Amino acid sequence: MTGKGKRFVERIWRLRMAGLGLGFFCVASVFVQQGRGTLLWALLVFHGFIWPHVARRAAHAWAVPYRGERVNLMVDSALGGLWVVAMRFNLLPSVLILAMLSMDNIAAGGARLFMRGVAAHLVGFALGLLVLGFAFEPDTRMPTMLACLPFLIVYPLALGWSTYRTSKKLAEQTRTLERLSRIDGLTGLLNRRHWEDLLAEEFERCRSAHYASSLLLIDLDHFKSVNDTRGHPAGDAVLQAFAALLREHFRVGDSIGRYGGEEFGIVLPGATLAEARAVAERFAASVRMKAQEAGTACPCTVSIGVAQCDETMPDYAAWLKQADASLYRAKVAGRDRVVAVHGDAA
Repeated sequence: MTGKGKRFVERIWRLRMAGLGLGFFCVASVFVQQGRGTLLWALLVFHGFIWPHVARRAAHAWAVPYRGERVNLMVDSALGGLWVVAMRFNLLPSVLILAMLSMDNIAAGGARLFMRGVAAHLVGFALGLLVLGFAFEPDTRMPTMLACLPFLIVYPLALGWSTYRTSKKLAEQTRTLERLSRIDGLTGLLNRRHWEDLLAEEFERCRSAHYASSLLLIDLDHFKSVNDTRGHPAGDAVLQAFAALLREHFRVGDSIGRYGGEEFGIVLPGATLAEARAVAERFAASVRMKAQEAGTACPCTVSIGVAQCDETMPDYAAWLKQADASLYRAKVAGRDRVVAVHGDAA
């Protein structure tokens, strides 16, 4: 939690400078008409132009700056109540100041912070009445109206722009998290959960549209020996190099995922069993050639099981089971080969 909210503090600091700076002229226009004394003017100057920087430093001094800034917002709300009393409830600037402060509180903390802000306003009212007494002069003259216009126009735009930028950042972070939730961290391929979701979707499309699609399950032969002899970092490098080979060989529309460990799955939409087997044979041959190269990043051959989606299958798990059975046969038959359902080892 330590340090949480530093960017929040900076965002509020910029808004506070704009809001209090513009709000100064609203209150000052009333004070000029009322002939207010030096102490109130000094407090107004402090709140309008010095307090934003004091509040910023004070918030950063907290172990959790976010909490410190929420305290600052309550100080603003209390002073807002005080200014209403000091202006003798002059209608336009009073409503404007309370509304803008409430917008800040809602934007920063929702309904709960808004209600705390209302309580702070009441504290400010009480303090103002205690110190300054009660006077009621609600009429707003033209000079005050003109002084309030910049605040009325500029500050909502600044708050809206700040909210837009925050929403945009949150949307980008959400997209990043969604992408990370679908991707295997080591290989950059689809992770098992998301890959199986796509497999299930393809299975349903095949059944409803009555067209062929095929599934490949691929296992890196003797991968365990790489980990045992070279260490896990070397094994990770092999998996990454193999993932690159998969991306180079297969189509953009093919769903390529890491099924688990050194096993990978590929969905080939629209491919018959014969077409999928031919694709698998070419890939196995390409990997075999790579494995024989000196200093290769991927020294393993592959065993591949192939299965075509069948309308008689009850669910995608049956399709996956057939591909897994073919892969098992390829391993048992000596590895470095392709086996398709109802087919023989290559």
